[in-house]
Amino acid sequence: MNTLLPTTLVGSYAQPDWLIDRAKLAGRFPPRVRAKELWRVAPEYLDQAQDDATVLAIRAQERAGLDIITDGEMRRESYSNRFATALEGVARDRQGEAQTSGRGA
Repeated sequence: MNTLLPTTLVGSYAQPDWLIDRAKLAGRFPPRVRAKELWRVAPEYLDQAQDDATVLAIRAQERAGLDIITDGEMRRESYSNRFATALEGVARDRQGEAQTSGRGA
């Protein structure tokens, strides 16, 4: 079946509260290094918990009738740090400091 205007999710699907600590995420925005402390699940169960959250996101999109289903990006703490830590040459264990130009807003 061809759909004239196929629907899909744009951006990340909201991660469940049992998976990620939103208060910590908001306090570190935007995290640019791995932020393992944001996950509410013990490290040995994190992969399975992320898989479970992905299945829930997929099922919700199916129930909503979306044409193009995504994984919901359940494994990302945030877009910026997932992208930055995937690059070669980025020091993942050293956080830097943001500096402004000093020229006003």
